[in-house]
Amino acid sequence: MSGSSASRRRGAAGREDAALRLDDQICAYCGRELEAEYFEFPPALQRKYGKTGEWYYHPCTSECEQKKERREWELMRRDARVASLKEKSGLTKRLKKYTLDNFNPHVSTNAGRARVKIDEYLAGWDDNREEGRGLYLCGDVGTGKTHLAVAVMTELIRRRRVPSLFVTVPEFLDNLRGAYNDPGRDIDEWMDAVKNADLLVLDDLGAEKPNAWVRERLFVVVNHRYREALPTIFTSNIGPKDLTEQLGDRTASRIIAMSEWVGLEGDDYRETAAREGR
Repeated sequence: MSGSSASRRRGAAGREDAALRLDDQICAYCGRELEAEYFEFPPALQRKYGKTGEWYYHPCTSECEQKKERREWELMRRDARVASLKEKSGLTKRLKKYTLDNFNPHVSTNAGRARVKIDEYLAGWDDNREEGRGLYLCGDVGTGKTHLAVAVMTELIRRRRVPSLFVTVPEFLDNLRGAYNDPGRDIDEWMDAVKNADLLVLDDLGAEKPNAWVRERLFVVVNHRYREALPTIFTSNIGPKDLTEQLGDRTASRIIAMSEWVGLEGDDYRETAAREGR
């Protein structure tokens, strides 16, 4: 029974609205209208669901069904890939909640401007990836730097399935110190992941005390990613004028060359969000 003929045969109360919806039920692969059949519920189910029944749409041709099954398999594989990438991303339970949807661009003028730049960066991802262009999110404590950096990362995992890694600089340095103090500890694989991730978020750059060892360790990562044109997102409370003093000329010049600066100075984002109950 076709959708049109089924709608002509409706007679029970409540069927008309359901029948009208049949016009939109077409095969997504060949455009043919799907055959439909109306199944009327017994009285008990009618009371439970508040409707007299529902339409059942018969499958289209076997060829279309194969295409549908293949598409569903591809979607399942994509979702599994996204879940795997998120699991390996280094994000904590709290950080996984940071998205573009729950970032408030109205906290400050700079937050609004930053959101615009973030949207532009995501829209131009193909070029940014090819050129190794990243972001440097700069602002005081609590201005939303980490939130935006993580949001960019999770969007690229979700939309483009980009292998990404989140690393806080203090923890990165602690891991290296631990390896030096424990010769039996092997972190070569982890270090390789940091240096070669398709997208790396280096959070809280500048929180560490500057010394020759710290500068050299950071230079190794930044220089490798600069040479290999791998996009990196930095978050820091250090502005352009102080970057050289904190990290040294070599590292600072590379960060400036490989990043677009995004200023987030303004009200404390976390305090404002807390006041608004988010």
